Amino acid sequence: MGVLARPVTYYLKSPVFVVSADTDLETARHRMEMQHVSCLGVSDGPEPLAAVISRTDLLRVGRFERSREGISRLALPEHPIRMHMHAPAYALGPGADMGSAAAEMVRHSVHRLFVRTQHSLFGVVSTVEVMRALVDARDTTPVEALMSAPVGTLDAATPLAEATYRLRSTGVTGLVVVSGADARPVGMFTQREALESHAHADDVPVDVVMSARFITVHRHTALHHAAAQAAATRARHVLVVEGKQLVGIVSGLDFAKAASAGAHH
Repeated sequence: MGVLARPVTYYLKSPVFVVSADTDLETARHRMEMQHVSCLGVSDGPEPLAAVISRTDLLRVGRFERSREGISRLALPEHPIRMHMHAPAYALGPGADMGSAAAEMVRHSVHRLFVRTQHSLFGVVSTVEVMRALVDARDTTPVEALMSAPVGTLDAATPLAEATYRLRSTGVTGLVVVSGADARPVGMFTQREALESHAHADDVPVDVVMSARFITVHRHTALHHAAAQAAATRARHVLVVEGKQLVGIVSGLDFAKAASAGAHH
């Protein structure tokens, strides 16, 4: 696939949002919400990109507290980012190709890489950009070859507090919200919804706060068609169905695995 030999600069997005390692966690959460990103680069002294702080980190160290009104809020400790950031910030140079970027994502189990030189930050390449490269490469692999099964699900009526607990205890980035006797997919409950649902009471059904950012495809759908839909909607999960039955799920890292494998054929 010649397309996957294109340099990452062909697909990267910029600017890179960076905060100081001395910034407090609550400010980091606010920046993520304002910029609509799931992580921030962290600078430390002369190093412009020393580490990363993500939503996953905030969800792990935060504690849900309930007010008198029954509203849950994720209370974050009054700690500087440096106490919970991850180092190093995985990065590659602007001359690296998309196939290599996908392989690095899989190797480190990360959904994004920073593109940089020693002194300059060019941007970020994520699994969304990998999807766009797969679209351009017209990869015809059926999605069933990549999907994971079985799929973790939540009934749409599950109380928010229980949904959040299950998300944290299972260690996955998202659960599929289903409804009805046929358990049809109606949404996703991910770390983002868990972090941003603090204005809701614990007993609110999870379908009130779930995300509709997912797509559903048949198990024989070509990978480049699924990737095109996912990239266009910025859906991080592709739900695979047969008829009305949910049979699997494809994540951003699954797309990266496909791109990495395709680049070496």
